[in-house]
Amino acid sequence: MLKAIGSKVDLSDSELEYNHLVADLLKNETVLKMKEFPHHGDTTCFQHCLNVSYYNYKLCRFFSLNERAGARAGLLHDLFLYDWHTYKPKKGERLHGFTHASAALKNVKENFYVSDLEADIIEKHMFPLNITALPKYRETLVIVIVDKYCGLLETVIPRMQKVGRGIKKIGMKIKRLPQE
Repeated sequence: MLKAIGSKVDLSDSELEYNHLVADLLKNETVLKMKEFPHHGDTTCFQHCLNVSYYNYKLCRFFSLNERAGARAGLLHDLFLYDWHTYKPKKGERLHGFTHASAALKNVKENFYVSDLEADIIEKHMFPLNITALPKYRETLVIVIVDKYCGLLETVIPRMQKVGRGIKKIGMKIKRLPQE
């Protein structure tokens, strides 16, 4: 079962409109390779892209934007296929945050047809970090927000849950202390 973070919807359900838009990508060998690479915390690159894709789709649909482009570009926006945590930039090469959108777009164009809109979404999803990559479309602005939101959920929430479990354990130990 495929689920986006915070959602109970089974995204592999062939009855879903979302699934109709991305079913070919969800079966694609290159896209599935993203499962091999960690991304944010314990989240794989594939899961992150699935999260972004689904919420991109939902927001684009809500705002009457191109939901197909939002869903597909969201699923492909981080198709860079390397572990950025261990990748060492070559001399003169910029850091991952500045380069991975271009690397992803290159990989996407080698494997899929993408519209100008989808290319813009993928290439410019790191705005404003990449300040020169100004979004051209409203759908691109949606992914800028959704990508940051999902990254936050994927990193902060699990850490908060760990802290909560630690506090709970401490509370249990305190309750077991002998009373005077």
